[in-house]
Amino acid sequence: LPHTSVQQSGHIVRATSPISSLPLRQYPAPPPLLNTSTLGVAGEITHAGLRKTKAHSYTLPHTPPPPGRNKQTRMSLGVNGPACTADHMADEKSSMDAKLAQALSILSEQVASQMLGNQASLPRLPIPSLSDSVSDFLRACEPQLSPQDFSDTERACKAFLENPEEGPRLHQALLEYDQQGGKNSYLEEFWERAYLSQRTPISINTNPFFVLEDDPTPARTSQIARATNLVWSSLKFCSSVRDGTLEPDMQRTTPLCMSQYTRLFGTARIPGEGTDTVEFYPDSRHILIMSRGRIYWMDVIGDDGKVCLSQTQIEEALRSIRNDSLSFYIGENLNQAVGLLTTESREAWARWRKEIQGASEENASNLRRIDEAIFVLCLDDTSPASQAETASNSLHGTSDLISCEGYAANVQAGTCINRWYDKSLSIIVCQNGAAGINFEHSVIDGHSVLRFASDVFTDTILTFAENIRKGFKQHKSSGPVRSGAAGAKKNEAFEFGKGGGGLQGHLWHRVE
Repeated sequence: LPHTSVQQSGHIVRATSPISSLPLRQYPAPPPLLNTSTLGVAGEITHAGLRKTKAHSYTLPHTPPPPGRNKQTRMSLGVNGPACTADHMADEKSSMDAKLAQALSILSEQVASQMLGNQASLPRLPIPSLSDSVSDFLRACEPQLSPQDFSDTERACKAFLENPEEGPRLHQALLEYDQQGGKNSYLEEFWERAYLSQRTPISINTNPFFVLEDDPTPARTSQIARATNLVWSSLKFCSSVRDGTLEPDMQRTTPLCMSQYTRLFGTARIPGEGTDTVEFYPDSRHILIMSRGRIYWMDVIGDDGKVCLSQTQIEEALRSIRNDSLSFYIGENLNQAVGLLTTESREAWARWRKEIQGASEENASNLRRIDEAIFVLCLDDTSPASQAETASNSLHGTSDLISCEGYAANVQAGTCINRWYDKSLSIIVCQNGAAGINFEHSVIDGHSVLRFASDVFTDTILTFAENIRKGFKQHKSSGPVRSGAAGAKKNEAFEFGKGGGGLQGHLWHRVE
């Protein structure tokens, strides 16, 4: 964000934006000119000539009739004289409404294409020359090899360069591969394959994290208040990605690729034997909430693609979910902590997921619901006392072995049971309001998530300031508000674990 300080310390990135120096985001204006054939009126009307009203609609500004028209002409338009017949006025209004709707439709399409509008003109990733690639390889090897081993490596590289059947032939094959259709970059396919074929646990070896700056408003430092605001702002960011209105990233005046943002939400890594796969659900409507290892879900997007809950409803639902998870003793929660299996090696997790999925249709359905979720919200049972503790919790959670009635050995009660690392995006909120982000790295890089974190953090402050301006009136979503999740079934339950599931409070559901 312009004028927003970003502090880096090791793996910790703190995006700060003091309210005293909050930037005003400059949204790119739609194309500046609409021609007369579009609007069907005399002259040309620029974007600045439209008056913006609520719900992002536009009305034509009042323009007095041009000089030279007589009074009778003005009367026929219903201006400055007796009105013409009601039928005639209705026809005039209907015609103008239709033309205005056509113009706004064109505007909407142009604005909606702005996020990916630069994709076709982006330059391809250049392939370095063979000699440059070998030089880079040797430069990376030198600090890690003994003098004798490095000398042997140099000789092997020289032979590789000089043998036309080795280096030059492979380099030419790479150039030809880059020219094949359907590929954005020669590196993309190999890059994703390298991540997805990794068999070690992803919770430490692959998934990065960000620590969010503390919310500066004292009234919103509790877990539920902070989580509500982060969910609300995240859903707004998600909507801008899905409707294509997110402002493109720029490096000074150079546009950057925006395709990664389309995979930030509704995406899951699926474990497999030998290699993993990625599934993407661009129309998903619900989020996942995890508390004390238990999994809950609730619909947050309506049929029109807009947020269908108010902030108050989200806050009440999260508080109800949190209280529900606290009503079970730790042994019951641990029996439901299926997310803990996502911390295992990919081969082991692939076998267990296949077994769980094949046990029943309910299991398969609920695993799919987890995969389809827009993102995961983790409500953690910890209060980090320092930034380092928050960072550790955001990366891998805490480990806390306790004795539990009915168990022969100690059981895990740390926040490590409260994760689903296969999801592309996890928002983690602790009891004292400390927050972080964990994300699955095979489909998205850090710069895109940092943009998300910065925008979300800034939006929470701007929303707070807007509520002050409105006299602390509760801000409500522009979409329809529903009292329940559409199409939900009662008593949907995993067959492993104890207890009953089902519709709770008409907004959220517990998965068991």
